Amino acid sequence: MVVAVTCARGVASAAPATQPTAAAPPSTSPEGQVDSPGPTSAADPSPTEAPPAAPASTPGDPPPAGPPATAATPDNDAPIEEGPSEDEVADAPADAPASSVAGLTSRERPPRVDGAYVGGSLGGGLTFARVNDLATPTPFFGPGGFLRVGEVLYPWMTLGVNAGAIAGFVRNQLVVQGAFLIEAGFLPVPKRAPLSILVGFGAGGGAVHEQGAAARSGFGGAAFKGALRYDFFPGVNRRRPSRGGGFSLGPELGWLGFTPAAAGRPMSNVLYLSLWIGYYFGS
Repeated sequence: MVVAVTCARGVASAAPATQPTAAAPPSTSPEGQVDSPGPTSAADPSPTEAPPAAPASTPGDPPPAGPPATAATPDNDAPIEEGPSEDEVADAPADAPASSVAGLTSRERPPRVDGAYVGGSLGGGLTFARVNDLATPTPFFGPGGFLRVGEVLYPWMTLGVNAGAIAGFVRNQLVVQGAFLIEAGFLPVPKRAPLSILVGFGAGGGAVHEQGAAARSGFGGAAFKGALRYDFFPGVNRRRPSRGGGFSLGPELGWLGFTPAAAGRPMSNVLYLSLWIGYYFGS
C-alpha cells in the first residue's frame, strides 16, 4: 500500500504544468449590450456613435460623378478675329488647305498695286485744238493709246513713264498729237481701294490737217496730264493668294493738255476715257 502511494506521487510530480485557461468572454446583458471586460468607473462617459464610413469601392464600380461641367464663356476683353469673307473663300484655290483659307483676312492679303508694272491704255477722247492758220470751231473725236512702265515706290505712290498718241476727226479736218510724260500716281487709300490719282508732265505736240489745204498748222511745247484710274484684279486671289501684284484692268478718265507759249498761241486740250490693261509683278 505504501509503495503504491509513493509511485502515484512521483508520477504526478513528473507531469508537465498545464496551460492557463483562456479568459471567459464578456457577458452580454439581456438587452444586447456588451459588458466591459473589467471594472468600469462611474465617471466614464457613454460612447458616442461614429459617422458611417463611406462604402469601399470595388474595382468594377464606375468613378463617382463630379460636379456638372459649365461651358466656358469667352473673355469679353479678348479681341475677336474676323473670319474670311465669302468672296475670299470663293477665290481661294481648290486645293488650298482649310486652315489657310480660314486665316485669310483683309489685313493679311498682299497688296495688289505692288512692284514693277507694265501696261497700256486704249480709248478715245475729245480734242479742243487751236492753231494759227486754220479755223477749228468744232471739237475733234478719235481714238488713242499710251504705253506705260514704272515702279511702285511706296504703297501709296507709283512713278513711271508714259508715251503715246491720240487722233481726232471732224468733217474734213484731222488732228494728230503725241506726248512723252513722266507720270506719278498717288493712292489715297491703298489698303482699301486701288484708286490712283495720276499726274504727269513732259513735252509733246501735234498738227491739224485740213483736206484741200497745202499746209498744216501745228502746236507743241510743254504737256501736262491729270487723271483718275481704278484697278480691278480679276481672279488674282485664286492665282496669287500669297503674292502681291497681278493682272489688272480698269477705267481711266483724264485730261491731256498742250499749253500755249503765249496768249492766243496754238494749244490743245484732250478729255479722254480709256481702258487700262496692265500687270504688276509684285515685290
